[in-house]
Amino acid sequence: TLAPFTIYLGIKGKVKNLLHHNYFLGTNFKDYADNIFTSSISPQKPYYYVNASSKSDEGCAPDGCENLFILCPVPDLRYKKSWEDKEELAENIISDLSSRVGYDIQSNILTKKILAPNDWEKMLNLYRGSGLGLAHDLNQVGAFRPKNKDEKFNNLYYVGASTTPGTGLPMVVISSKLVTERITNEFSTI
Repeated sequence: TLAPFTIYLGIKGKVKNLLHHNYFLGTNFKDYADNIFTSSISPQKPYYYVNASSKSDEGCAPDGCENLFILCPVPDLRYKKSWEDKEELAENIISDLSSRVGYDIQSNILTKKILAPNDWEKMLNLYRGSGLGLAHDLNQVGAFRPKNKDEKFNNLYYVGASTTPGTGLPMVVISSKLVTERITNEFSTI
């Protein structure tokens, strides 16, 4: 599955041409989407999502400032093992965003943190730096998806994106609910 490349920015000033949720897409979506799963591309004009929560909740940033969360889907560590160029990729994204919204974000950065797939792998033990768990294709759905109870150890259960029911935050929450119910049912007779 895709891996997250994230940039967290605290910037001076208000960016007028941003909403709370923003998607920035280019003109070559099919090529980008196809290559992201099969090669170690280093996107010069990547597709990305920007969340400016301070647009809806002023308490998310100091007065006169914005907080930006930028998420760019990138290849996982199978296809791009080295992320030594993460600063360059971040600069490309910030430059592209600046030109699209008409605000010099780079010159107004107060704080910046960049996390590439290798950072996510180290921090949260995400396999291959992927943020979504196992692929959700025909080989990984329904009965083919790993079960939430270990077949060997009777007291070992699994929750998360790589087990039943699947990827994404809503499915992870449902996964935890299913395991909680299963444990409650199995151990309620003790």
